[in-house]
Amino acid sequence: MRRSSASSGRSSLAPMRVKNDNGQNVRRTTGSSHRQSAVPRPWSSFGRQSFGRLSTGSSTGIPRASNIRGKGMGMGASQRRSSAYGKSRIGDSMKDPRKLSDRSLQHRMTKDIIEFLSMQGFPHQISQKLMSPPTTKLFTAIVQFLYGQFLDPSFQILKKFEEEIPRIFKDLRYPFPLSKSQMFTIGTPHTWPHILGALHWLLQLVKYSMRVDGDKLMFNEDFESNSENKILFEYSSEAYKCFLEGNDDMMSQYDQRMEDELRASGIKAEDLQTLATENMKLQEELEQLEKQEDPLIAATTLRDQLKEDAKQLQDHLEKVEHQKSGLVQNAAHLEEELQIKRQELETEQKENVRLQQIFDTQEFSPMDVELMNRQRQQLSVTLDDLNKEIERLEQQCWELEMKQSKQREQMQSVVQEYNMLARQLKLIPPTAENAHGMDYEMRLVFNAGSTANQVAMVDFVGTIKPALIQMRKQIADTCHSIEAARLTEEESLEQITDMINDKKEELGLMETRLRRIEEELDHKKEMMAREYKKHADEVQDVQNQLQEMRLTHQELEAKKDEAYKELQVSHQAAVAKVKEWEREETEYVDFLVHCVELVCAHQDKIQDHFSKLQAQAMATLQETQQIEVPTSQLLSNTDQQD
Repeated sequence: MRRSSASSGRSSLAPMRVKNDNGQNVRRTTGSSHRQSAVPRPWSSFGRQSFGRLSTGSSTGIPRASNIRGKGMGMGASQRRSSAYGKSRIGDSMKDPRKLSDRSLQHRMTKDIIEFLSMQGFPHQISQKLMSPPTTKLFTAIVQFLYGQFLDPSFQILKKFEEEIPRIFKDLRYPFPLSKSQMFTIGTPHTWPHILGALHWLLQLVKYSMRVDGDKLMFNEDFESNSENKILFEYSSEAYKCFLEGNDDMMSQYDQRMEDELRASGIKAEDLQTLATENMKLQEELEQLEKQEDPLIAATTLRDQLKEDAKQLQDHLEKVEHQKSGLVQNAAHLEEELQIKRQELETEQKENVRLQQIFDTQEFSPMDVELMNRQRQQLSVTLDDLNKEIERLEQQCWELEMKQSKQREQMQSVVQEYNMLARQLKLIPPTAENAHGMDYEMRLVFNAGSTANQVAMVDFVGTIKPALIQMRKQIADTCHSIEAARLTEEESLEQITDMINDKKEELGLMETRLRRIEEELDHKKEMMAREYKKHADEVQDVQNQLQEMRLTHQELEAKKDEAYKELQVSHQAAVAKVKEWEREETEYVDFLVHCVELVCAHQDKIQDHFSKLQAQAMATLQETQQIEVPTSQLLSNTDQQD
């Protein structure tokens, strides 16, 4: 089936134009040079200058190596993906699913690279040992060979390889990042697996580009082998190849060969010239359309302007409606005055008719006529003065109406503020807390006539204002009483605090006296213990002496009576002295116990009295805090309303 050029996906084979971020029209090309051939090319408008993305139906893939030229392989680095790892997204950091740390996988990748390089005539010596890991020079040579030999013959690593190689993989849409630091540490154990994975990916890309058939990729199966589109595409491919290589001398041969093939296909030069002319016209129309302002931007701007105009018109309409209501009221008032004036005019006209009839029926002398003329002139002057006075009064009336409308607005704002404050003070509605069943709300109804306004004002002056004044007096009295109670409670609290402090001081003094008495008691106990020990020692000595005397009884037989008497006297004196000491000790103990009991009882009494005073003070303080004291702002707002 023969397919004509008019039935293709694009009506024009001219280079596509897109808009950059600045809104300018730019051509999307894939060549790294903008060099133009000096040799004229016939039917140049049919040539395709960009191989980034061709409209060739549903076929996808990568062009074969013979059709891939220029920086970025001539296949649109930003448009076509050449990897089988899925779609690459710029800016996303993907995790490599390959287990690059596996030794067996590394060995298999290295083996594939060595076999391919050996089969393709790699100019350097290569082996498994040299690739475990390779030197930077060998790695750079491998990348130069794979990319420059099979993807871009014009490629040369001239400057910094650590920047060129990562850029190459980025342009090829390698899904995993390669950094500049990795290029300096290729042979390290933690870097080489990732570099090996990238190198093996480049090898697979080269193998895939070698397996792809350009004709099947660019043309469908039912596409005729000698169609004009295929002829033009082959011509454009060869011409672009010569353009990149700078071989302009071969262009004339390609032009002649394309003319012969087109004639053999039955296409006339006149048809081609017509199509070329039509294409040039379409190209000019496209350029003119691209130079014109974007209709969407103009429509958006117009829409924003219309929205702003609509908003302004809406505001103006609201103002006009507000003015209209005032003008309608004025018009009604003026209509009433007009009816009155019309009635007066009818009365005057009837009076004029009556006077005219009288004038027609009666006879006047020349003096009467002259007198009437003078009177008419005077009346005319008086009428003019009256008309001027009417105009002045109307102007004054209009000014008064404007002033009245402003005063109404001010009154409405004052009433609204009053009602708002009344709601805050819980005076509105009548069921509010502080309303006590009375309606404190102010209402102004200007459309009901002057009587309603006067009634509303009389109601406020006669009912609301006295109630507010009375409420303010009650609040002031309550505030004064609360303030007096607060001052009294504060004085009581200060007195109680002073009493508590005095009692604390007395308690401290008594505790000091108690400690002093306890110390004296301990001291006396120690003295009595020492005295008791001393007397006990004396008793022991006496007993020892008695024993000695008993032992020497036989020797002192003669002096028995006298010695016995002395002994009895000494014994009685000692016993009496011991009893005296025991009696004194008992008295001291009883005295100390009595003192301690008195001190403890006094301390308990003071503690109970202190607890009662503290509880009374806390209760008084809580009652004082619960009392709500009206603020000065509330009183000032009430004064302003008066």
